[in-house]
Amino acid sequence: MNKSPNARILVVDDEPQNIRLLQIRLQADGYTVLAANSGQEALKLVQAEAPDLILLDIMMPGMNGFEVCQQLRAEDATQFIPVVMVTALAEREDRIRAIEAGADDFISKPFDSHEVLARVRSLVRIKRYHDALEQANRELRLHNERLDKELQMASEIQDSLMPQGITDLLGFRIVSHYTPAVVVGGDFFDLWEVERGRLGVFISDVMGHGVSAAFITVFIKTIVEEMSVQTDDPGRLLKELNTRFTKMISSQQYMFATAFCAIIDLSNETLHYANAGHPFPFLVQRQHNVCKPIGDQSTGKGLGLLPDSTYQTHHYPFTPSDGLFLYTDGAYELQNSRGEEFTPQGIQEVITQQIAQPAPVLVETVLNTTNRFSDGRPKDDDITIVAIDGCEPMW
Repeated sequence: MNKSPNARILVVDDEPQNIRLLQIRLQADGYTVLAANSGQEALKLVQAEAPDLILLDIMMPGMNGFEVCQQLRAEDATQFIPVVMVTALAEREDRIRAIEAGADDFISKPFDSHEVLARVRSLVRIKRYHDALEQANRELRLHNERLDKELQMASEIQDSLMPQGITDLLGFRIVSHYTPAVVVGGDFFDLWEVERGRLGVFISDVMGHGVSAAFITVFIKTIVEEMSVQTDDPGRLLKELNTRFTKMISSQQYMFATAFCAIIDLSNETLHYANAGHPFPFLVQRQHNVCKPIGDQSTGKGLGLLPDSTYQTHHYPFTPSDGLFLYTDGAYELQNSRGEEFTPQGIQEVITQQIAQPAPVLVETVLNTTNRFSDGRPKDDDITIVAIDGCEPMW
């Protein structure tokens, strides 16, 4: 016998002998039986006791079984309690009316006790499945709420690690925009003062996005902060970062990152840089109306790919009227409805068209253009855009 211990059955009937008969049979099968002799009393008991199943007589004075069932189905707390109509009505129209009221099954009077128990067992089992699913959903919602709070906290922490909006530092104006594909991401950007008139710039993009990539950005920031006070050589900084990245990250799991590091020195109007597989930034030469990539077709290996990688420091002229435009691949891998990518050349064209504009306008124009290109589609990757304007020396 497939009993359902502790399942509570509410029997509703205006005839005491019918209640008694069902009570004896159900209790013998291990059920707890509640009884009500009217529709109004049944609704009160349902609210107070939350039964697992209701055996409901249709023909009762006052509120009949149809009305009771309709009210149960109208309430969120009771809409999924199984209801079995117990009735002497045999007309097809009455059964259709019961179904429309929300009944799950029927038992005809005079009823067979074995049939009653079989139907009760089946519906109680379904109710238990439903309750278990509801409990799992509640636990999942609570888990997701906790996760959302933790992710929001992580997002705020990550935002605090990077300059946001417009920053004026050492005679430079820096404008940055960061949008993670999810709440947190693997893009990272940082600035530091080397000395008066010399600005350190670093941008990186960790493989993938989400929590694991965001965790690695914290590691990267720690090393960059440490090395930025030890050297003003971008190539040496990237080499040390790669060595530690390979040892602590890539040796444990397959992860890598691209990075670009530069020192802008307005005192001798030079940009010193090294590249670890990162998309080429653009040098914005406003005096000549030229926007060109910084670098050739080859860069150093990405961080974490080879433990002994070296990174050469290169040099470019950089006057106070020039600008530097950096980005991660999420900014140009956006696709339109035809599956076409925006491409780095697309970014270069936008900058060239707006080359006389200051950094805030360049960032806003690139973002607006890429959004129109992608028709507002969800972004598959983190997006970071940074524009830096030099200005007249302040020292």
